Amino acid sequence: MNTLGISIVVPCYNVGLFLRENIQSILAQKFKYPCEVIVVDDASDNEATRQVLEEIKENPKIKVIQLLENQGVQHARNVGIKAASFDFVFSIDADDMLSVDEDILINGTYADRAIDLLLSSPDMAFVQAPWYMCGEYSGFTISSYPVTERLVLKKHHVQTSIVYRREDALRAGLYDEEIEKWQDWSFAVGLLDGRFVAGKENKIGYLKEPYYLYRIHSQTEKISHKKIDEKEMIYKTILRHPDIFKKYYPNRSYSDIATSVFSKKPNRFLELIYVAKNDITVALNIIKQRGSDLMRKNEIQNIP
Repeated sequence: MNTLGISIVVPCYNVGLFLRENIQSILAQKFKYPCEVIVVDDASDNEATRQVLEEIKENPKIKVIQLLENQGVQHARNVGIKAASFDFVFSIDADDMLSVDEDILINGTYADRAIDLLLSSPDMAFVQAPWYMCGEYSGFTISSYPVTERLVLKKHHVQTSIVYRREDALRAGLYDEEIEKWQDWSFAVGLLDGRFVAGKENKIGYLKEPYYLYRIHSQTEKISHKKIDEKEMIYKTILRHPDIFKKYYPNRSYSDIATSVFSKKPNRFLELIYVAKNDITVALNIIKQRGSDLMRKNEIQNIP
């Protein structure tokens, strides 16, 4: 039986010493609600990663699940969600971190504040917060603004780190392991669709503090760098979660809906406008950090 608290799922594959920094940042959080960390190792064969895994196994707050063969990050996240003991879940990639900045954490941790919001409103599907990049590049990501159900169905970005109810994830069928890229958007669609079919509302909470630190690095290849047909991933998502799309695109074929969703995906300039509407200071910081690159088709590669 699940209980009130947060399960933090950390899918891991050959990230080396980044994993140690990830775990340290989680353990440094002063959580109000009970917390467990579930590290799902996707059959890493990197010696540095294996060494850190052996170290963290000694910590009673951390559950390490080591898979026998590499099956991809979606599978690893699904294993973690299934193993979760608590009612609420969020995922953090092993090469990323949580902020330990006291000014950011002054009102509480991301997990605790998100749980409070979800407990206060059964109509809320999940909670998100902006990402701040670290490592080889720094600054807010261009998707640092709140989304709505309607915006998600227009292909606006949804982060890995949303906090959601475990029961909603199970109802949605977890991560679709056939989605090779944009899995987080597809997963969020599943959460919304499952709740919609169950007759629930789909409000989305937003916390303005950048609790999540997204590491920009070139040591391992991120899924976001892969060349995948985006329209095909949208089509597969629609096939799996059709009802929520029919709400916004009635009497249209799935192929036609996929084309429409793909065409509505916001460009960087439109995203910047959404950022500015929500927080002009963050928008100005993004402009200062990236300058005219935002307006170019060949904007800095692999910088979200």
